[in-house]
Order: sequence, then structure tokens, then C-alpha cells
Amino acid sequence: MMDISFPVHIVDDDPMVRESTKALLQGANFVVHCHPTAECFLERASKDRGCALIDLRMTGMDGIALQKELIERRSPLIVIVMTAYGDVPRAVEAMRLGAVDFLEKPFDPQHLLQRITTLAEAVDTPDHMQRNARQQAALIDSLTPRELQVLRGIVDGLANKQVASDLGISPRTVETHRVHIMQKLQADSLAHLVRIWLGAGHHSESLTEDRHAQEAVGLKRS
Repeated sequence: MMDISFPVHIVDDDPMVRESTKALLQGANFVVHCHPTAECFLERASKDRGCALIDLRMTGMDGIALQKELIERRSPLIVIVMTAYGDVPRAVEAMRLGAVDFLEKPFDPQHLLQRITTLAEAVDTPDHMQRNARQQAALIDSLTPRELQVLRGIVDGLANKQVASDLGISPRTVETHRVHIMQKLQADSLAHLVRIWLGAGHHSESLTEDRHAQEAVGLKRS
């Protein structure tokens, strides 16, 4: 039986992505609507409830502009953005605009299904999200001052060489820090890492700023 209470809208100018994602979600009993452009989507579905899977880079209006338009229209849709590898800064911008997740193409079909199912079941209640934020902030609080600096560079989409140049350390040292960060934050991908960082929100700053300020004098030794 199709879940008509939580329709999923796929907004992507790539027909292969639209059709394969549609088949996947329909196989899990979701009602799915496909839109080849942001403009078509706005004409037909911007006031609907449910979820919108939005590609960040499309011809015409792109995903960021579409998301801003949905905010302007006070759309109730939950947004997940899709992005090609290397487009992390724009994905982070989308999440700051309210997207609940971003998927790097080619994405794991099972991860997408699990995420959509979770949203449809309304597990992400305010209390649940606050608990997650506190847990994520606690994980970030376990980072050293240098690891926190490297993490900030990563979530801003900087390459290891650029992070190294900004911090005055070697790219190999950045890579070592990156491995430790992934382990400490229990992140299994770059997308997961960014979700943890943004999910912690301002909580991470309040938990870390005092201790890191005290330890900052030791940064040059790392």
C-alpha cells in the first residue's frame, strides 16, 4: 500500500537519476513525483507536504536558489539535497538553509530509503533532535584544538593541501588529523561528518570554546 501521506518529490535534471530513484522509492511503497527543473517543481508542488530530494546543480534555477524560494513560500516540505563529489561547500550551505541531509552521488540506496522512512515516521521530533545535538556536541568536544581547526576546514570543503597551508602544517599531518577526527566522531563518510558538525550547531561552540581557548597555546606543537 502506498504511503500517500508522505509523498517524495525528486527534483533533478538528470532523467536517469530521476527514474532510478523513483523506482527505488516506489518499491518501498512511497508515492513519488519527478520534476526535471526547479521551475516545474515550484509550479506543481511547492506547497505540498512530504520530502523533496533536490539536486544542487541544475540548469536554470539551482538547488540553493530553489531552497531559498521554498523558504520564502514557507513550504512545509522537508529537504534533502543531492550533490556530486566535491560540492561540499554548497551542500553545507543547503543544510544551513534547513536541509536535513545531503547525499553524495552516487549515493547508497539503502541509506536513502532509511532516511526517507525515518522522516516519514516522524522520528525527528524536537526532543529527539535536541538529544542528538547534545550527543554530537559531546563528540566534537573530544577533539583537540588542532583537530577542531582541521574539522572546520573539512566542513568548509577545503582540500587537505589548502587546510595545511592555512594552518602551517603538512598535508600528511592534516590527513592524520582527519583520520583521528573520523574515528572520534564515529563518522563513516564526509557527508556523515558534515551532518554531525551541523547537527551539533551552537552547542559545540559552547562546550569547546573555554577548554580550547586554554589549550590554544599548545597548537604550534601539534
